[in-house]
Amino acid sequence: MGTIDPTIMAQIRRDGLLREGHFSFRSGRHTGALLDRDRLLADPGFASHMGYVIAKQFFTEKIETVASPSIWGAGLAQWVGYFLDPRAKVVYSTPRNGEPTIAAELEDFVHDRRVLLIDNLIVSGETMKRFTEAMEKRGATVIGVATLWNVADPEVSGHPAFGLLNMIYEAFPANDCPFCHNGAPAATEVSY
Repeated sequence: MGTIDPTIMAQIRRDGLLREGHFSFRSGRHTGALLDRDRLLADPGFASHMGYVIAKQFFTEKIETVASPSIWGAGLAQWVGYFLDPRAKVVYSTPRNGEPTIAAELEDFVHDRRVLLIDNLIVSGETMKRFTEAMEKRGATVIGVATLWNVADPEVSGHPAFGLLNMIYEAFPANDCPFCHNGAPAATEVSY
């Protein structure tokens, strides 16, 4: 498993991208941190470091395409694809009638390809689940699912979901939450 460079964590804290405490997400999971999902990947240098660490996690998997279900994950997908060897193609989804779609011109990058699915955060897992199913319908062999942080179930559609920050900030089912069991103040509900 990859590790997070301490300078990355220092930058996250310095830039105010992380707040520690006791938080509850729509997924029903609790955790000890809250990331600023909107500003998290605004710095290209920082995003490149995060993309590099995720790429290292999948470096030997012979990934051909990195695909993202959201615009937020698309920037991260670019960096992950860049750091894979050989460099992977990148596709991202645009929603159409509530379903994830990719441009017809990009279908060849998915069909019969080894695909890594990326998003900036996995909050409930529903977006990534729909995207996984859409990619598999298009003939992709989904090799893995990765994100900066997963606050949903540890698997998405039968694929383990690698969450980079989960190495430090695990997301617990509410009934197994150590913060709740140790008498911490009630969890702050997060809207996403």
